[in-house]
Amino acid sequence: MSFEAYKPGQAKTSRTLVLLTGWFLAAWGSTSLMLALPLIWSKLGYAWNQFTWAGGASPDEAWMLDLVVVTQRFGPAFTISLVALAATALWFWSFLNTPKWADLLIEMEAELHKVSWPSFSDAWQSTLIVSAFTVTLVGTILVYDLIIRGIMELFSGIA
Repeated sequence: MSFEAYKPGQAKTSRTLVLLTGWFLAAWGSTSLMLALPLIWSKLGYAWNQFTWAGGASPDEAWMLDLVVVTQRFGPAFTISLVALAATALWFWSFLNTPKWADLLIEMEAELHKVSWPSFSDAWQSTLIVSAFTVTLVGTILVYDLIIRGIMELFSGIA
């Protein structure tokens, strides 16, 4: 596995966004793994110093990690999820730097630079037109529904 970036300097924005998205998903998955492992086997939720071979500390004396988003015992579940996070982050980095995917992102960003994006006023005007059409369509369907319901109640006598 190489830690060299394939064609460095090209498509920095799209490559960075995809990389950060992948790392976020890896962090989310490893956090979920860390919280799920003690449900599979309760001893995975212990801190390392709670095991008999490491001193057999009580739950009050267990090693705790107070991270920004979670407070967790420093034990097997945390270690396994940290290793999974590191492995996934490294794999995702190498995956994005394979020629196939890096070239795809480079070409995508190049095409996005060619697009003529609408101005804010054009986008706002288009949004108003689409919204007005949607409201008109919903209103028309509502009126038709009420008319058909009235006809059905008139002929069937069911309220």
